[in-house]
Amino acid sequence: MEQPKLTARETAQVAGYVARMCKRGLAGDGVYQGDLERKIDRITDGAAKRHARESAVMAVHLETARQAVAVAKTELRTADRTDRPAAKAALKSAETALRRTERAARDLGL
Repeated sequence: MEQPKLTARETAQVAGYVARMCKRGLAGDGVYQGDLERKIDRITDGAAKRHARESAVMAVHLETARQAVAVAKTELRTADRTDRPAAKAALKSAETALRRTERAARDLGL
């Protein structure tokens, strides 16, 4: 499974736990580190759940943005001469929103 992207706070916490694990490792091979491993697992599990939630919502938002562009294109194609400038502006706005949404989806890993 691919590691989910951690927030700054989660990264700092994991780094602190790894540092503590290293310090305990210097004490000897028989030193118990299971508690720190569980804490790291809990952080990564929470990040994975957050990523799944955000991905599901982003997929819906992306489809909504694509649908808005399709509606705006249809409005432009069916607009009469007086409504055409407003329809072009609406299409441009919808395409801009779609690009922003696609960029956010790529950043999220979709």
